[in-house]
Amino acid sequence: MRRLVVLATLLLSTQIFVHSIAQQLPLVYGVENTGANFPKPTLPTIGHLPSIQALPDPFEWADGRGQISNFSDWRYRRAEISAQIQNYEIGQKPPRPDTIVASYSGGVLTVNVTVNGKTLTLTCGITLPSGSGPFPAVIGMNSPTGSIPSSIFSSRNIAQITYHHDQVTTYNNPQNTDPYYRLYGPTLTIDNTGQYSAWAWGVSRIIDGLELVQNILPIDLMHIAVTGCSYAGKMALFSGAFDERVALTIAQESGGGGATSWRYSATAPTGSVEGLAQTSHQWFSEGMFQFGGANVSKLPIDHHELCALCAPRALFVTGNPDYTWLSNPSCYVNSMAAQRIYNGLGISDRFGFSIVGGHSHCALPDSQLPEIGAFVDKFLLGNNTVNTNVADTYYNVDLSPWITWTNPTLSNGTSYFGRTSLISPPNLQQSMDTTITFEWNKASDAEEYFVQLSNDLTFANNARIDSTTDTVKTITGLLKSKRYYWRVQIKGTAGLGPWSDVWQIITAGPVPCKPESIAATQDSAQFGYVGFRFSWKRVEYADQYLLQIANDSTFVHLNASTSTSDTVKQLFGFLSGQQYYLRVQASNVIGSGPWSDVSVFPQAGTDVKAEEGTPTEYSLSQNYPNPFNPTTRIKFALPQRALTRITIYDLLGREVQTPINKELGAGFYEFSINVSSIPSGVYFYRIQAGDFLQTKKMILLK
Repeated sequence: MRRLVVLATLLLSTQIFVHSIAQQLPLVYGVENTGANFPKPTLPTIGHLPSIQALPDPFEWADGRGQISNFSDWRYRRAEISAQIQNYEIGQKPPRPDTIVASYSGGVLTVNVTVNGKTLTLTCGITLPSGSGPFPAVIGMNSPTGSIPSSIFSSRNIAQITYHHDQVTTYNNPQNTDPYYRLYGPTLTIDNTGQYSAWAWGVSRIIDGLELVQNILPIDLMHIAVTGCSYAGKMALFSGAFDERVALTIAQESGGGGATSWRYSATAPTGSVEGLAQTSHQWFSEGMFQFGGANVSKLPIDHHELCALCAPRALFVTGNPDYTWLSNPSCYVNSMAAQRIYNGLGISDRFGFSIVGGHSHCALPDSQLPEIGAFVDKFLLGNNTVNTNVADTYYNVDLSPWITWTNPTLSNGTSYFGRTSLISPPNLQQSMDTTITFEWNKASDAEEYFVQLSNDLTFANNARIDSTTDTVKTITGLLKSKRYYWRVQIKGTAGLGPWSDVWQIITAGPVPCKPESIAATQDSAQFGYVGFRFSWKRVEYADQYLLQIANDSTFVHLNASTSTSDTVKQLFGFLSGQQYYLRVQASNVIGSGPWSDVSVFPQAGTDVKAEEGTPTEYSLSQNYPNPFNPTTRIKFALPQRALTRITIYDLLGREVQTPINKELGAGFYEFSINVSSIPSGVYFYRIQAGDFLQTKKMILLK
């Protein structure tokens, strides 16, 4: 049974809803990022991050000085959230390049983007309504209107623009040779920059192109929407969140990694929903996956804040309870948190959500047609008489453990955003004594300075604060052979400003010592392979550890090379019947220490090699049994050594599992998979080994 969530209580608890200034927050902006020049917050590594069990307070400054106090603060708080999501989840989204050339002819927009002497080309088919315009426009992810019926837009004289995202990076098969990664490589790679960062960048470049040809293409640049469904729903959400020229974002059934909470999804049975540990490694930066499992509480942000990046612009979110993988209860919790944020800004009518079943995935039900129509009418056509206070769902989750913050009472003031620059001692200064004199530049309107010193990058533990009206402060009583972090903050007539950049001092400057030898214990089996948990002793002063695993003691041909700030690392995918060598190295800001002694461990389990000999050609056999439940076996053959990837997809092209993704030698192979966590249906499995590519169908029948 569907129910409408009553918003009255939330509105009454948010007195600023009636504040006239809140209603003056812009509906859209004329630039991609209004906070581009705001300094980034401190971005600690996972080992320095506190655990936050509830959804983080979206109104609290990243440096811990409390909540924002003015409506004008939201621009700067939004810039902090943006920096955090890029750092911890998707990788950096580069700003607008200097060299962009656009043209429009024959219904096609062409945008050429040049970076580092390389050029990427985007071509977008555009359907214009009759008349002279200018017309509002919708950018659909890989189709003119995403999965929303085109009649919603064509009946309202709204232009339709198709974004071909594979022109940036290929869906389900990203490579560093893709146009986007070729443009920014080797700085941005498929490891440190996920496809959602790249795809969102591509949408922004389309909007750049629309700006460049506005004299011949009649698009209303202040009324642009983006939309998509499923993986493309996530794409639309990231695109709208990271480009403030988008007036309306419609994220349809975006599932895990979209308009859902990583934290809440982690409470679902393992593998039943698309949580942080289950989502595609291609879409997000590889560094995000260190927050999988119990580490999800270490994320300083969650996706109610991704939704909040759209504010004060409009956002409409949908879900579909008939598809468990979409993590719909999580979408509900996340949407209620996002609604509270919009309420806190006094713009509750600019966010809505609808989570209803009884329809196929990405097929818009009749109940959502008028809801989406209302958002289109208000935010693309300017009709303020329609009702967009939509909260349609049948979930009734206890929100108290998840939404624990109280919205601030915002005013029409202007916060003090003055910022100092540290002068001395130099950053990363070593061999300091127990007495240090700090110096920083004088800031205008400053009445007092606060100097903070700590052994903890988050300044949560053992932090000391000294105040002064001067720009010099001497601190005594420091311990030798310790690392310290320090920063300074201004207090002016308008309040506290942000902290300065964080600098580090290592009083003795030791090079990291050699770690103890590594231990490896078998953890569990997955997809016919064996997993291991590797552990070693913590090294003082170490910020990061690099773990290397190889089949040979020289480590020339690596099977795995992975970094972590913890002293435990869990990895799957080891072949049976082989011997592995491993070693670990500690590093910090000064440099890297020596490698540990090399440890050797044998591999247990069943060998995936099926028979002796070397095949003369590549092949992929039909799985057996077929149909199956829930385990089946697959054979393949490699005539030569090749980087081999076997992936399982559903009918919608979504990646379900990747049981093999590594370099294998020539031979006949056989392995088993277990897909007990996914529903019955038709699936496809594909092998890519060198230039060989083949796909076959299999049927899971429960």
